[in-house]
Amino acid sequence: MKLLRKLFGAKSKVEPVKAIPLPVAEVKPPKPVITLDAVENTNDEQELLKLAIDGATSQLRQAAAEKLHTREVLEQVAKAVKTKDKNVFKIVKTKLETFKAEDAKLAELETTAQRICEKLERHSHLEADALFKAKLTVLQNEWATLPSLSDASQERFNSALTACEAKILARAQAIADEEEKQTLDQQAQQLAEEALISLKQLATNIYRHAHIDDLLNANYELKIQELSNAVRLAANRQLPLDKLTKEFEYRKQQTLNLIDQIKTSGTITQLNQTLEQTNDADLIKQAQYKLQQFTKLAKDLGDDIPEALEQAKTKINAFFAERNQAEQATKNALREFNELARKGLWAAEQGFVRKARAIQKELQEKREQLTSFTQELPKAIQTKLDDFEAQLIKLGDWHEFAVTPKKEALIEQMRALASNQINPETLATRIHDLQDSWKEVSKGAQQQDDDLWQQFQQASAIAYTPCKEFFEAQAAEREANLTKRRELVSQLHQYLNGYDFANAVWKDVEQTLKTARAEWQNYWPVPRKAGNDLQKEFEGLMEQLFGKITHEHETNKTAKQQLIEQAEALSNSEDSRTAAEQIKLLQGQWKIIGKSWPREDHQLWQEFRKHCDAVFAKRSEAFEAAKEQRQAITTRAEEIIARLNQLAEQSLEQINNAKDEIESLKNEFSALVLPKEATKSAQQKFTNSLNAIAAKRDSARHQAEAQRWVDLFNILDAIRAYEVEVISNANTERLATQKAELENRIDTISRWPAGTLNAVQQRLAKADAIQASDQAHNANLLRILTIRAEIFAGVDTPESDKPLRMNYQVQQLQQGLGQRDSQFEPLLIEWIGLGGVTGETYSSLFARFNQIRQQSVNK
Repeated sequence: MKLLRKLFGAKSKVEPVKAIPLPVAEVKPPKPVITLDAVENTNDEQELLKLAIDGATSQLRQAAAEKLHTREVLEQVAKAVKTKDKNVFKIVKTKLETFKAEDAKLAELETTAQRICEKLERHSHLEADALFKAKLTVLQNEWATLPSLSDASQERFNSALTACEAKILARAQAIADEEEKQTLDQQAQQLAEEALISLKQLATNIYRHAHIDDLLNANYELKIQELSNAVRLAANRQLPLDKLTKEFEYRKQQTLNLIDQIKTSGTITQLNQTLEQTNDADLIKQAQYKLQQFTKLAKDLGDDIPEALEQAKTKINAFFAERNQAEQATKNALREFNELARKGLWAAEQGFVRKARAIQKELQEKREQLTSFTQELPKAIQTKLDDFEAQLIKLGDWHEFAVTPKKEALIEQMRALASNQINPETLATRIHDLQDSWKEVSKGAQQQDDDLWQQFQQASAIAYTPCKEFFEAQAAEREANLTKRRELVSQLHQYLNGYDFANAVWKDVEQTLKTARAEWQNYWPVPRKAGNDLQKEFEGLMEQLFGKITHEHETNKTAKQQLIEQAEALSNSEDSRTAAEQIKLLQGQWKIIGKSWPREDHQLWQEFRKHCDAVFAKRSEAFEAAKEQRQAITTRAEEIIARLNQLAEQSLEQINNAKDEIESLKNEFSALVLPKEATKSAQQKFTNSLNAIAAKRDSARHQAEAQRWVDLFNILDAIRAYEVEVISNANTERLATQKAELENRIDTISRWPAGTLNAVQQRLAKADAIQASDQAHNANLLRILTIRAEIFAGVDTPESDKPLRMNYQVQQLQQGLGQRDSQFEPLLIEWIGLGGVTGETYSSLFARFNQIRQQSVNK
């Protein structure tokens, strides 16, 4: 309390106030009392108006206000009670807001009507394409949802509607003319196509004639000429019949060639009769040549080969096949005979007497069989046979003398195999070959040499050691593979018994089949007998699994055939839009159905797709027209965006001059009905373009704002320099020149921060009266002003001025209970008014003050 007394001083004594007698008001007679019943019983708006304003009680005024419904009266009450009775004002305001809401709703309806009229007017300028009437109906439906509108809006709508209906009538007449032309063109097209079909049928009939006389009597050349005249008449309508005409002319020429061919070579029936009556190769070759000519003509015409022609071709092929078979049998027999003679010659040369003699006997038997094919052997085979006979005679003479050296050679070869690093299977084969050779050599000998035999056996055992290990490993591998195959069979049993084939993923089932087959092949080799039994069981399981897949494929095939029938029916529907929607549903069902057999599945898909394409083709014209319109709208949107981008690149002055154009482009873009797929991108680009223009404007505005502050403080600094000159008693003329320059600079600045120009002018006007004593005083005030700005901004004061800040705050507490500056603008005006401060003091204080000014501007 003592501290407060020191700050605020001692409390002065308060003298008692003498009572003053109150004047007595004149007594007036009481007003008549109006009750709530009077309000309930009256509907007079004027009476209710008075009660709502001047009613004796709040309840009475509120009840009267509740019964008011006229807008003018409600507005009078609101004006009268706005500051007198907030409850009545609240009731009246609520009722008036209802009227305002209705006004807003009517304004919105009128805006909607004008928007529909604008769309309809733009629509009336478009071409009456396939979507023209549909869009018109949409606009009419939108208009029909609106309640009663102004006569001007209704008249504008009716005028645009009349223009659109005129476009539709003109389009309908053009369509009728086009349909008539299309009907005639279609008839001409059909006539040409029928002529081509008839020409094809003529070619088929030509093949069926049994005699040339029948062909001549049919007079086909005249019929072909009549068909040619029909095609020429159809082509005169300038239809796209080039392909058909070309095909007709080609078939016409080929058909005439066929007639000439039959006249020259005879009919196909006569050709068949010739083939049945002869076996002569030359005649059959002639018939084959004629057959090839007929076949070539049929292929050139693109027709199926006639049955009679196929019969003739079959007979000729059978003749030559039998002949080729006999020739091949002869070649095979000679090849076998030659190979047997080669083996016999080798056996004789190697000294295998018994084997050579067995081959000699077999050759004699085969020679007797060859007599049915050929009487003489080819020279090379006969020479080889003679060499074999000669070598066999020599072998009989020298056999006894050559056996022992051969056995010794076989022993050396067997011993050499023991140290030979070759594949065990190849080694085993060579060992068996040497053993067979030993048997062959020993067969013809009169006595056996046991010592050589023991040596050969011992060398065989040593050489076979690596083979034994190899074959034991193979046997172990076969047993392991057999075990894996048994496990695989067990897994297949579990799979077939446990898998839910009713909800199967058939792709996985097929993969299981392939994987099981692949793993089965990998688990090889296996023991023969056990492997054969297991193979039968495995194949049975594979058949079961494949049968389930087959059943699924057949079920899917049937389901797809049903969808094809439905799609075919839809392709003949007149309602293309509904048909297209139904086709999409069928396509969805098609995707759900699983696969059938790959080849058939592809064919089914092609047939289904053909009907789908036929349905979608009926919608293509309307879609194409809509696509062109959407493209035009998108192109226009891109043009608008491009123009806005060009404007964004221009100067601020050019942008301001193009304000009306920018607004027009904005309105035009907003009126465009963009395609759904392009809306997001175009809208984003449009927004970016507008933002670029706005950013350029903002940037220029910020630069101008910054420049105004620069100009202000530069002028203030120049005035301060002038004031310093005045204090230092500078030359009068010089001061006059400086002041004139300052006034000129002030006049040349067009934009100033708000409220600063007047303060600057006042300071310049007082500059001539400033004195040296004002300099220190203003410097102290400027410092206090800077501290006030720092207190306002909540910024710390430098250490050197903190005592001054504390002293200022204490004085404020003493004088105004801690009041502080709440706005920066008054501080700025005071700053402008303080002049004559020296440059050193001003610079440091200005840096602090300007920093706070920048912070206040950025807030």
